[in-house]
Amino acid sequence: MLIFVQIASYRDPQLIPTVKDMLQKAKRPDQLRFGICRQFHPKDGFDDIKPSQGDPRFRMVHVPWAKSQGACWARNISQRLYGGEEFTLQIDSHMRFAWQWDETLIEMTRRLQAGGIRKPLLTGYASAFDPRTPPHGDEVTPPLQMRFSRFSPGGAMLFGAEVIPGWQRLSCPVFGRFFSGHFCFTMGSICHEVPYDPDLYFHGEEITMAVRAYTHGYDLFHPHKMPLWHYYQREKRAGHWDDHDDWTTRDEASLKRTRQLLGVDNEAPNQHFGKFGLGAVRSLRDYERYAGIVFAKRIAQK
Repeated sequence: MLIFVQIASYRDPQLIPTVKDMLQKAKRPDQLRFGICRQFHPKDGFDDIKPSQGDPRFRMVHVPWAKSQGACWARNISQRLYGGEEFTLQIDSHMRFAWQWDETLIEMTRRLQAGGIRKPLLTGYASAFDPRTPPHGDEVTPPLQMRFSRFSPGGAMLFGAEVIPGWQRLSCPVFGRFFSGHFCFTMGSICHEVPYDPDLYFHGEEITMAVRAYTHGYDLFHPHKMPLWHYYQREKRAGHWDDHDDWTTRDEASLKRTRQLLGVDNEAPNQHFGKFGLGAVRSLRDYERYAGIVFAKRIAQK
């Protein structure tokens, strides 16, 4: 039961600690395969994964920082390193893990499949951690579900997080409506069926992936116990927008693409989406009914 781990890293000093922690905490580290897009600055030095050289578990693409085109572009590169593994886990490059996180995620997936869900997708916002006081791996933190927050001025949907009510009594994941870019575990087939759109920049990533996955037949769930943590406060790490003066132009084009794909404000598409478009298993309207959203009017049910 191989797991393909997708990581897009941009000048991140947490990349190596993240990989080391997930290997240390996995029940079967020999079953992990890594696809890493490492966007680096030669003067940094902190993210050069030299121990991975010669390790067949690692597939890496090294991109000089000046040639990077943004988060979704990098996720597309890491995703293309997929080698047919049964499962895939997409994470950010600044995470920590619970003990035997791999077995936990596989067991959740198998339980959902046994209940008739053919292609379950586990996702959600993870609780925060601080590298100065990292979790030990056996800590229990309340699992979170994603909730609608608002539409951005550019038309992207933004989300918040809240504790899943009654999570202590749950024995399986709960239905979700939305997708988290920093945590997604599902069938490896998603790498071919729902490839990341490299023309998206940052905003628009999560809502377009939620809709595209759903319309391709994936069912969204939030885990009833979270097997990982996310580092949100990264003050000393350079972001793509810090290094690239044209990021606003990229973001505006990305938002336009998001509006046209989802019909936000009834904006008609003037571009071709191809394999980065919606699926044929369900419709956009099916997703809107499921999630309580009307993109054309920028409204959502409470």
